[in-house]
Amino acid sequence: MRRFLWILPSAWLATFLFAAAWVEAHPHGAEPIIIGIAPQQEPAKVYAMWQPFLRYLEREVGHAFAFETAPSIEEFQKRVLEGRFDIWWGNPLTYIQASKRLGYVAIARDTTRIAGLLVTRKDDGVKAAQELLGKKIAYSAPDAIGGTLLVQDYLARAGVAPDQVETIYTRTHDSAFRAVLDGQAMAAGVVPRSFNALDPAQREKLTILARTEEVAPQPFAVHPRLYRSVVTKIQRALLKLNWAPEGRDILAGIQYKEIVVSNDFDYDIHREVAQRLKIPF
Repeated sequence: MRRFLWILPSAWLATFLFAAAWVEAHPHGAEPIIIGIAPQQEPAKVYAMWQPFLRYLEREVGHAFAFETAPSIEEFQKRVLEGRFDIWWGNPLTYIQASKRLGYVAIARDTTRIAGLLVTRKDDGVKAAQELLGKKIAYSAPDAIGGTLLVQDYLARAGVAPDQVETIYTRTHDSAFRAVLDGQAMAAGVVPRSFNALDPAQREKLTILARTEEVAPQPFAVHPRLYRSVVTKIQRALLKLNWAPEGRDILAGIQYKEIVVSNDFDYDIHREVAQRLKIPF
């Protein structure tokens, strides 16, 4: 019996105790399908945010789901690459690694695409990426797709390789902005959403030096051990959220705009970025 970090309350599981009503989802038979959600916020907050989604998915698929997150992004990625989850949602970089090593396949994603912004302080008068050679650049985390990897890829193609600048990681986008505003860094890699959420007085002091290309966002990916018939049910349930009566509220709750079908080809551009940055996958 596998142990779970977060398990759906027993009252919910009780409604699924009639084995005859269950479909077999994978070789573990009647065990819950384990779904992992990356901890972009505190684990307890992630758990609460995704519960309406989980209850909906159980009803639509006709099988119990066990919900898991992790205490950190690093620990979550480790669990993905161990094959712990039957289905998971998280970082596209982790996806291309898990796809190659374990055969995970993307089945759905949001329509909103990811882009990165390279911002500097207006008073510093930076006009081109080359002016950042030898300077300090702040990022939230090493493997953040939009705010880090896409920005680093843009800089590398502009002639500013990662080893030609001093890189600092601030843990959050807000801290990266502060590093620039306080003069601790010449530039920061962030995402449009965090830039737009800044206090207008702070935003007025910054300038967007560059916006990166847009790429596919975090996928829902399934392990090959799940039976194809069940994967189809899961995918259909995800798409149904776009028009189901409760769907809009559920999508808003997980900060989604609209779910569309995805596949492995959507993440080839992430592979190209990883290759250019010499990130193994």
